[in-house]
Amino acid sequence: DMVQLWLKRSTEIAENLFLIAVGSALCAAAVNGILIPREFLSSGMTGLALVIYYLWPALSVGTLYFLLNIPLSVMGWELVGRRFFVYSIVGMVTFSCAIQYVQVSIPVEDKILSALLAGIITGVGTGIVLRSSGFAGGTDILSVILLSRFSVHLGTTVLAFNSGVLLVTAILFSLEHALYTLIFL
Repeated sequence: DMVQLWLKRSTEIAENLFLIAVGSALCAAAVNGILIPREFLSSGMTGLALVIYYLWPALSVGTLYFLLNIPLSVMGWELVGRRFFVYSIVGMVTFSCAIQYVQVSIPVEDKILSALLAGIITGVGTGIVLRSSGFAGGTDILSVILLSRFSVHLGTTVLAFNSGVLLVTAILFSLEHALYTLIFL
């Protein structure tokens, strides 16, 4: 009885880790194959990591993403719970590594088609990660914290953060970059 329970739980964990890895690899392919070569931005913490990378490219996007997520992960541990924290850490580390090591070239030259394709790839990757009962870090952690502590809906948090990313993009880079980012989102 205990062996079956342990086996079932182990299988579930392995499946979740596999889904997080596949989804993270897809999202990283969109970042490295489309967003960075075309200097587009992204949503959430990936977008913030890209802004910092474009302005000060001393650290890689994967490293920046990891560092930006550390305070959110600590807050997740303290405010949400252990299971959420563990899956968030796994997702954050996996996505950070994927951004670092999944290097692909996606030969689409048209900027609008590039933004659309990046959105499709990222949407599929994010959907796979969310199917795992885990997160890839970033605004997912912030959204869950704000929902659990202040009843701020997930969509409201994501919309506010992404609006901020678009505003920063328009101010620091150009309105055109912000519009391509909006198409991507």
